[in-house]
Amino acid sequence: MICSFKIGKYARSFANGNTLITLFPHCSFWYGVIQTMILTIDTKSSPWMENLPYDWQDVAPLGQTILLKKHEIIFHQDEPAGHIYVVMSGRIRMFFTSPSGDEKTIAIVGKNGLLGESCLFDHPTYNHAVITASKAALIKIPKERFREAWNQNTLLAHQALRFIDLKNHVLISHSMQLSFYSATQRICYTLLQLGSTYGKVSDGKRVITVKFTHQELANVVGTSRVTVANTMKELERQQFLSKENGMYVIEKESEWYSSVLVNMLL
Repeated sequence: MICSFKIGKYARSFANGNTLITLFPHCSFWYGVIQTMILTIDTKSSPWMENLPYDWQDVAPLGQTILLKKHEIIFHQDEPAGHIYVVMSGRIRMFFTSPSGDEKTIAIVGKNGLLGESCLFDHPTYNHAVITASKAALIKIPKERFREAWNQNTLLAHQALRFIDLKNHVLISHSMQLSFYSATQRICYTLLQLGSTYGKVSDGKRVITVKFTHQELANVVGTSRVTVANTMKELERQQFLSKENGMYVIEKESEWYSSVLVNMLL
């Protein structure tokens, strides 16, 4: 659904780069509730963490390579934490599970990512679960051996801290989006993140080079596959999104910040 706002009497917009601050004193769709939204596309917080610029060759000899099929659990939430994993290839989904069995995806981790590093020091159990989203190759390293390498290798420690910092950005972004954005806005925000992080500009358009399914996107933003499908269909209908050679293409990118993120609501 599209909710239109007039610039002037009912709203003021201030655009600065990828930041848009819009004040809404009135909107019938929101039943007259004043809304303030600050929309900033933070490329560091993209939940798709793939082709990362890290090199783990110093710790590779400390573990063993394991090959996994799609949908294989690597470790469970609250399981005793004994290993750190380096992703050599494939795609891994990190997620939480509620007591009632509901799942919330944290991130999709790809090549050169780490798994289980949150338990490296003071936490005896994994605080989330991970499962393969495709065929994958991992290096499984005993936690104690990885920790010894951390203490002895400053470059390794710095690299691991950079990855932990990246995950922290993802978690903060999740919290912000779930607190302030509708499901449709979260979908659009995530698409723009993917475009900013993994996009290639061609003929004035931005091609998202990472392939993903509607279900993967739904898991990441915390909504249903049907909602994702309907939103993507609406974006394509209004020519904000297209598909070429199996990859999504962001059209009219400059208009997303004013027309899509702000005005498209569930």
